[in-house]
Parts: sequence; C-alpha cells; structure tokens
Amino acid sequence: MQVSGPFSISGEELQEQIRRRAQASALHLPPSQAANLINGVAEEEREASSWEELEAADDRQRELQSRFAAYFDDAEAVEKSEAESDLPRFRAWRKEQLRVARETDGAAAASAAWVRIAGGILLAAVVLAKPFGLISGDAFFTAAVLAVGVILLGTQLLRKRRSPLWKGVFSDPKFAAFSVWHCASEAAAAALIREREPDAVQWEDALQILESRWNRRNRRSSLWAEEDYSGIRYTPA
Repeated sequence: MQVSGPFSISGEELQEQIRRRAQASALHLPPSQAANLINGVAEEEREASSWEELEAADDRQRELQSRFAAYFDDAEAVEKSEAESDLPRFRAWRKEQLRVARETDGAAAASAAWVRIAGGILLAAVVLAKPFGLISGDAFFTAAVLAVGVILLGTQLLRKRRSPLWKGVFSDPKFAAFSVWHCASEAAAAALIREREPDAVQWEDALQILESRWNRRNRRSSLWAEEDYSGIRYTPA
C-alpha cells in the first residue's frame, strides 16, 4: 500500500518511520514524565468548557483518523508491539512506586495488606475446622475473635497510609505502557502527516490536539499534583 504525499512511501516504510519517531520519544521517557502524561490525558476531559466542546474535538480527531487511516492504522500497530515489549520497564516502575510509598509511610502501613490477609486466612481456617470437630467451642471463639482483631488491625494500618503512590499511575503497568505508547505513536503520525500531506494545514486543529497531548509529559497535572514520582529510580527500556 502506497501513502500519498510529496514523496511516495510504502506501508512498511511508513510504519517503520512512525516506530522510529515514537521510540525516540518514548524509550527515553523518565518515570516522572510518563506519570505527567498519563495523568494529563486523564485530566483532558475535565478541562473542556462543555460536553459540546469535548464531542466536537472527538469528532474532529475521528475525521482526521479517517482521512489519514494508513498513518493511524500503523500508529496503532506500533503502539501494540512497542507497549508489549516495554512492559518490563513499567513493571519495574510499579515496584519502584511501591518502594517510595513504603518509605514514605513506614513499615507498619506497608504491611497492612499482609496483616489483613493473615487475619482472613486465620478466620477461614477456624470456620472450616469447626464443622469437622477439629476445634473446641472455646478455642473456636478465641481464634475467631483473634482473627477478626487481626483483620481490624490491618484495616487500621491501611487507613494510616498517606502516600498517594499506593495507587499511583504505575499500579497497572499494562495500562500505563499502552497509554504512553498510544500518545507517542499518534504524535509521530501527526508529525509525518505535517511533513508529507499537502492538505495537512486543513487539519491543524486536530493535529495540535495530538501534539499537545504528548506535550503533557512536560507538566504535572493539577488534579494529581500531590503525586511525586521524582523518587522513582529510572529504569531504561
């Protein structure tokens, strides 16, 4: 398949150009900028002055993708393959995110989930043992009270967690990876459309949406300003 423009280019060449441009941007993205990008895209809808404005922008982007379908089909292919191969980096960032949260809140808050799990296991064991006569009535009561107490202790420890990074952007590494590569691939496609398509100027508003979305990596979202990812150690792709 040939793509029209000032210079003829095959579908395979187009996809490789999108891949190279996306890689040049996304592979070297530090975790703080990746977090800015993911939170910024989530904030995008809230910045619209009305639903009509948001729907108009969505319609314009759909028209752009329809007009230059080859670019965006290849961008989607790049997004899928690169995000899958980049998952180890985002999984490493999830571990780093939890490390920073543990260091912020201390050992007690960090162990809260395990304390609740231990209480739940103890309670389940007690309940399952009773019908088989494996535990006396007094022991059953004592163990059940102890198990509930452990669960409540875990709940109290969970409430002491203060760091927002317990539920930060890298909690779902797959979603985070695909979000970053989606924006990088579409920004790369937009740049190539500008360079190669004579009528790109007619789509200036839609192209700017894609480019400004990628540029959100450079500023922290006001809605999630309390999330500080600067303590996450950079893991190269």
